[in-house]
Amino acid sequence: MNPDQALPGFRLVGAGTTFQSRDICDMVSESQLFADLEWKDIEALAAYLQCYEVSAGTTIFREGEAGSYMGLLVKGEVGILKTDLDGTPHRIVSVGHGKTIGEMSIIDGEKRSATCLASQTSILLLLTKDNYQRIIREKPALAVQILARLAKLMSQRLRSVSGQLVEFL
Repeated sequence: MNPDQALPGFRLVGAGTTFQSRDICDMVSESQLFADLEWKDIEALAAYLQCYEVSAGTTIFREGEAGSYMGLLVKGEVGILKTDLDGTPHRIVSVGHGKTIGEMSIIDGEKRSATCLASQTSILLLLTKDNYQRIIREKPALAVQILARLAKLMSQRLRSVSGQLVEFL
């Protein structure tokens, strides 16, 4: 999956997959999700990531569409929007530096549950579902670490939403 060909507004930073060296490793190490990985694992993960820049207003993914990648936001800000029954989009959260977006798609392969729109020019590291499958085959211990972190992240988000829903009961 090559988002710069599939989605308008995605631009490779550097040489894309070869732009991994120290720069991508540093970006990964500054993220909340992967900050405590050992450096050798960060280097291994970086080899599977692609770095893209998107302009403000770019739709990164759309609710209801098939998802094939997750993103790690290393610069900028994006908004997550959910459409109501009348078809009106509502911003439910803003996501900034160091956070991930779209992670459920590489786990469950289901359609996107929300739309992600760049609020400002942003830089994303993308992990495609295909590359995650490669990690599973080639570096299973790293795949388990990624999955454990994603499970913890989704659990935290579910607990947060459950706590918010109680106010409406």
